[in-house]
Formats: sequence, structure tokens, C-alpha cells
Amino acid sequence: MNSGRRIAEGGALLALYCILLFITVQIPIVGTFTLFFLPVPFILVTNKQKISWALGYLFVASLLSILIATILSVPMTLLMGATGITIGYFLKKDKPMAPMFISAVLVFLGGTLLIYAASVLVFDVNYIEKSMVMVEESIDSSVGIMESFDQASTEQIKKRMYETIDLLNTLMPSLFVVTSVIMVLLIFFAAHPILKRFSDKTLKWPHFRDLRLPKSLLWYYLITMLLALFVNTDKNSFVYMAITNLFFILQFFILIQGYSLVFYISRVKSWTKAIPILIVVASLLHPIFITIIRFLGIIDLGFPFRETIKKKE
Repeated sequence: MNSGRRIAEGGALLALYCILLFITVQIPIVGTFTLFFLPVPFILVTNKQKISWALGYLFVASLLSILIATILSVPMTLLMGATGITIGYFLKKDKPMAPMFISAVLVFLGGTLLIYAASVLVFDVNYIEKSMVMVEESIDSSVGIMESFDQASTEQIKKRMYETIDLLNTLMPSLFVVTSVIMVLLIFFAAHPILKRFSDKTLKWPHFRDLRLPKSLLWYYLITMLLALFVNTDKNSFVYMAITNLFFILQFFILIQGYSLVFYISRVKSWTKAIPILIVVASLLHPIFITIIRFLGIIDLGFPFRETIKKKE
């Protein structure tokens, strides 16, 4: 590709990024959706150009983001740009989806942690701490209203709410990881149709129903469960935090395996596409359904359940 065409394409993609950033920052409702498209211009640039060109593109985009929005939009540009460059690099090298996805998650997670650390150390602003304070204030005001109706039940509700806040504080490392996984997944979904249209390299998605996580995950889950039951540690200790976070992450992946089995059964039994989607939605509305889906995930990991269903068919 000659330098003129390269500059023209780079300029067009810069303009696209600026439009997406403006919508994301200035129009909150629509911006919720355009947020996931922000890495796409970086994916396209990295896929077609050298990595040095992509890094230069990121630098220029960071400068333009100050003009379009504010200096506070620079961290968003760096985060989304680094994630997009990672995906584009793996696409260019024809790497498999699994290492591409894991690398993108690690880059997004690392960038998020760096932004959080910078906000605390440089600007002395702890967004998580402020959010927790706001939640506690909201609970106090709600409890004040409820106390006029039933003192006994109000105390129980208050206790449960504060226990939930303590648990969220403990699970914060896991929540960072899970959020990064979900964000990168949504970025992949947003990028897929655009790459299919404008690039010769596309994201080759395996079917979700064919997802088979390593069976060793089940052993890690059982061992962590035993540790959680029998290891008595102080709730403020590092051991307690490590076990709780590990257990939460393993539960999350087993839940994903359970959903995969639901979609597999739907395919084998020739159910309509709406049925597995309704099952997923219903499971998110009540904890008992989450437990059932997680149990299906354990069965799928520990037993040849899929082969049995297929043979019956």
C-alpha cells in the first residue's frame, strides 16, 4: 500500500473514531452502545499496517480526544486503543481465537487497573470508595423510611445489605476480571460484522454451544469449595480474600459452561432459538435458576453428558 492511500485510510479511521468518541461522551444513552465500537478503528489499522503505525495512530487519537471531549477521555482512548491494537495484531498474525481473547482481556484488565491506580495516586479520587459510600448513604436513607413500618424486619434487611457491601468489597478483584471478560466479549461482537464487511481477516467465532472448558476447572472448583468450608480465616485476611475471589471466578466459568450446555441441548433437541435465550433471562432473575445452570455446568464438565444426549438422538 502506498503512503498516500495509507494516510487517507488512517485519516478516515481517525474521523470514524472521533465521531464514535463524541457520541459516546456526549450522548449517554446511544453512547452505551457506541462504547463497544471504539476499538474497531484501531483493529482495522493494526490489521492493515505495521504496529508502529498503529501506535502512532493511538497517539494522534489521544490528542484529538482532548479536543473532542476532555482530557478525561484520554484514558478511555488509551484503553480502547490498546485493546483494539491487541486484537488487530492477533488477527494480522492469524492467531487462534483463544489466545487472542485472553490477551485482549489481559490488556483491558491491565489498562483498567492502571487507570484506577492513577485516579487514586495522581488525582486522589477513588471511584470505587465513593460508589460504596453512595450505596451506604442510599441504604441508610431507605432504612430510615422502612423503620417507621417494621423495626425487626428492617434490622435484618439492613444487616443483609451491609453484608452484601462487604462481600462486594472483598470480590472487587474478581469483579474487575469478570467485567473485563464481558467488555471484551461485547467488543468482539461489535467488531465482528464490521470486520466481515471491511477486512479480509474476520473473527472466527466457535459456536457457544460447542464451548468445552478444561475438565481440570471442576477439580479447582471442588478444592476451592473445600477450602472455603474448612479453612477458618479472618474476613479481612489475604487468605480469605484469595479463596473468595477464586471461588467466585470459578463459579462464573462453570455458569458459562452450564449456559453452553443449555444451548447444546437446544440444538440437539431442535428447540426454537427463543427457548435457550428465555432460559438465560429467567436464570438471571432468580438465584435458584442460577444454581440449576451451575449444576448443569458441573455435570457437563464431569460427565460425558453431551455424548449421551447425542446417542439418544
